[in-house]
Amino acid sequence: MAYRIEYSPATHEQLPALTARQRSLVFDSVDDQLKNRKPMRPNPLAPWELRVEGLRVYYDVTVEL
Repeated sequence: MAYRIEYSPATHEQLPALTARQRSLVFDSVDDQLKNRKPMRPNPLAPWELRVEGLRVYYDVTVEL
């Protein structure tokens, strides 16, 4: 199944706060690990979480037919 990753405007606003290494690590990890994640308990941020070293990536999944 093909997929596409779209980053929210909030993501683009927060990227400058990360070092180049952290940005690279986050983008590589997102691409590699999103397929193996489990949903979190309900929370106001997002239904899914990916931990990358000391960083957390919150995200949602949308299925397009």
